[in-house]
Amino acid sequence: MTAIFTLGRLTLRNPAAAAKIILAKTLHGEAIWTALFLVAVLNALAYAVMTVLFPMPEELAFLNPSPITYMALSAGILVAFSAAVSASGRLIGGQGSFFGVLSMMIWLQLVRVALQVVLILVMMLSPGIGGLLSLAINLYLVFVLLHFVNEGHRFNSLWRAFAVLLMASLLALFALTFVTGLFGPDNLGLPAYV
Repeated sequence: MTAIFTLGRLTLRNPAAAAKIILAKTLHGEAIWTALFLVAVLNALAYAVMTVLFPMPEELAFLNPSPITYMALSAGILVAFSAAVSASGRLIGGQGSFFGVLSMMIWLQLVRVALQVVLILVMMLSPGIGGLLSLAINLYLVFVLLHFVNEGHRFNSLWRAFAVLLMASLLALFALTFVTGLFGPDNLGLPAYV
């Protein structure tokens, strides 16, 4: 347990070094899918607590999936985004594997869930400070993600890692648009009008 907290602290202090440790212990087979499921469940639990403590306005109820749906979506998005980061990185000369990238993404999600628990406690004390802290945490986690992608693909350039994240985000956006169009707004609970 101490090793997990040490790696968590290292992730926040020196993301590149943490990424090297995670890549050295890349999970494969059943272990990686179990870790993915665990992170998805923890993510859904944190989401459920957030929705109970801070409910959404009635007008935005269609954006509020059930925790089970949220768990499935977060797991699917994590796998799809890892595949997009892996493929995009190889397009511009990266050497990252899908399982290496997925291992780093799973770890980053675990760190994010731990930070979200802290954020929930802060938001109960002061919603304004909690909102600012949420923004700061998310921006810092993008910085950590840049280092993870940089180490995962062995780029030695945060700009190339940024390009990979941009390409992967565009791929994810196109995929989401395709899936939304495929199932139709009515089936997804979205309003039919714009």
